[in-house]
Amino acid sequence: MKSTNKSAPSATQQGIRALRTNLSQAWKNDRRLLFKSVTAWVLFSGIIIVFVFLGNTPNHQGVATGGSAASVNGQIISLAEYSEQVEIMSRDPRFAQFEQFGADFAKRWVSQQAIQSLVDQRLLGQNLGKLGLTTPDAQIRDAITEIPAFQEDGRFSKTRYLGYLQATRQNPGEFEEKIRRQLSTGRVARSFSAALRPLPIESELLKGIENKKVNVEVVEIPTETLVVSDGIPSVEVKTFLDKSENKTRVKSYFDSHQADFSKPEQAKVRHILVKAEKGNADQVSKAKAEAEAIVKSLKSGADFAKLAQEKSQDPGSAKQGGVIDYFARGAMVPEFEAYAFSGKVGEISEPVQTDFGFHVIKIEDRRAATSKTLEEVQDDIAQILIAQDRSREEIVAIEKALAAGDQAAVQALLAKHKLTWHETGSFAITANELPKVGGGDEAVTSAFRLTKEKPLADKLVRQGPRALLLRYKSSGVEVAKADPKAPATESPAYRAEAEASRRIDEAFGQWMDGLRKSAKISVNPEVGARTAAAN
Repeated sequence: MKSTNKSAPSATQQGIRALRTNLSQAWKNDRRLLFKSVTAWVLFSGIIIVFVFLGNTPNHQGVATGGSAASVNGQIISLAEYSEQVEIMSRDPRFAQFEQFGADFAKRWVSQQAIQSLVDQRLLGQNLGKLGLTTPDAQIRDAITEIPAFQEDGRFSKTRYLGYLQATRQNPGEFEEKIRRQLSTGRVARSFSAALRPLPIESELLKGIENKKVNVEVVEIPTETLVVSDGIPSVEVKTFLDKSENKTRVKSYFDSHQADFSKPEQAKVRHILVKAEKGNADQVSKAKAEAEAIVKSLKSGADFAKLAQEKSQDPGSAKQGGVIDYFARGAMVPEFEAYAFSGKVGEISEPVQTDFGFHVIKIEDRRAATSKTLEEVQDDIAQILIAQDRSREEIVAIEKALAAGDQAAVQALLAKHKLTWHETGSFAITANELPKVGGGDEAVTSAFRLTKEKPLADKLVRQGPRALLLRYKSSGVEVAKADPKAPATESPAYRAEAEASRRIDEAFGQWMDGLRKSAKISVNPEVGARTAAAN
């Protein structure tokens, strides 16, 4: 009966579940992608933020300006510089997305990225000379004079420039050194980008790879139940249980599978549903009157099954004469369940109201809860364990035959267990899994290693309680027509660019990690406390 089953939650329950799911996904998945993209921004373009926000003079009121925020190989990062970096970063709309995790979290995250950015700037500045990427004074002057915030009527204004330095409590040397670091850092970023950007041939190669298709046959092998437990003779069970170590295994299995050897109280009922929206007074009144008429008719001798087929508005049970087969507590809505487990067997209820309307219920039967003892089920458990052991032995035998390339032995083992091959249909190497059977990336990679000359995989693809055995069927090139409605993110050029970006991030990150590990870095405990919760 679908209408009373708890698997169909109320709108409120659905909303709560959706909220919990969304929060969970945002934290586990979106957060990882979000953090990665922002970290890349901090490492590359984020370091050069002064050009974006220079028109806004940082407000130092209430911020400590003396002392150091951190030290990098003896070079000081001042608290004033750290405060300015926090403020500038906070203005960037890209950091506003962190508000979804809470205002406090967003503040701590910005603070953490600010100090990390300044530390990385110092490390880069200290190592740029080794890379031959120093920036000459003339380029510094040109960069400063071209900043829009320092221009008036299209020309550089020294008054504006000095006014900014005074407002931000910097002298010309400090500011020019900051610009030098940022320009040089930009050159580092561009160098990594130039070295690792996608070549035109990459997207063409990717397109060629995607056009190649392969079709394989697959056998799904149950790794734990390949040998059926019901077929284990009793004499083998007795021999198995004579060993003390096997008795221990049986006890352990029993303890961890209690639900398999016990049954809760169950009820079997017939019911007739007259639908009514709970908040609609007119519907409720009419449905209740109809349900009461049905009760009166049943108590006068009407056939319940026939009346259910004629009157019940529950599509899940009406055709079966209103029957809902044995179910345990927790399967139905509370009001329905309360009567099913408290009313008398054979008795017809008065109308029972739920969110779905009014139910007329007749309890057909109830079964008491049962729980078997270890002694009662030890033979059954022994059969299961023997079957599992033999299943694993058979899997090992298949893997040995595969490793040896013995196709005849593999086929004999498959025939022994009546396992058959199933064709997947053609798919590309960019597929996430095999059509029809799954298997993930490992299965796809394994499939593309197969050839007409070497048709059988040399090992199984393991997936929890099953393993996949692959065999080559056919391959070819299928040039798919471009879909004008397909998103740009599915194009080979886009994916080649995305892969290059990943390589750039990875290479730059590894280089920075190396600089950090070899550097002597200390952070002011007060600054560290502001960012600790975001670590």
